[in-house]
Amino acid sequence: MSYEPLRPPQRGVDDRGRPVVRVPLASINAHAILDADDYDTLMALGVSPNWSFSGRMVRAACPPLNTQRIARLIVNAPEGHAVRHKNRNGLDLRRENLFTVPITRHSIPPLTGHHRPL
Repeated sequence: MSYEPLRPPQRGVDDRGRPVVRVPLASINAHAILDADDYDTLMALGVSPNWSFSGRMVRAACPPLNTQRIARLIVNAPEGHAVRHKNRNGLDLRRENLFTVPITRHSIPPLTGHHRPL
């Protein structure tokens, strides 16, 4: 499936002289920035060039699934891992800014022993 960009991305270089793509986001007056190679890879995979920001993460349509988080696609995050941003900017999707951490689930203590009634 091929998508037409509603808001054309802009190619350029970042502050370190590396090629990047700035993708305008729906609903807000901002753009996501990512490495040009990663953008080209995502487009070759069939990811839509029309991205949105949910207040925490950048998402796009990605067949055969409905929507995917772009950061997870870039770093190919394994199941059970969360993607974090070193500079805490959810719009900065450059590979050097992304890392994964295991998701830990806290167990619920058993309700045994003496407890006060509610």
